[in-house]
Amino acid sequence: MQLDSGKRKRFESILNQKEELKKGQSDIKDAIKTLASEMGVKTAVVNRILGLVEKERSKGGGIIADEREVVDTAGQIAS
Repeated sequence: MQLDSGKRKRFESILNQKEELKKGQSDIKDAIKTLASEMGVKTAVVNRILGLVEKERSKGGGIIADEREVVDTAGQIAS
């Protein structure tokens, strides 16, 4: 396998992008921890909220309403 300077630069670029991604993921994790602490909840709660919002935005609506209905039904059963 031969690496010319162009291919080597592309490898370096990919490696740099991966490092940036790792840093970005770490920053997001820290931001979630901070927000959860400020809200007095576990990080799982913040992650669940974020996940619902992401689904809601990607699907064009209805996800949060469906989730609310599921929670309301579970509450009725638990009562």
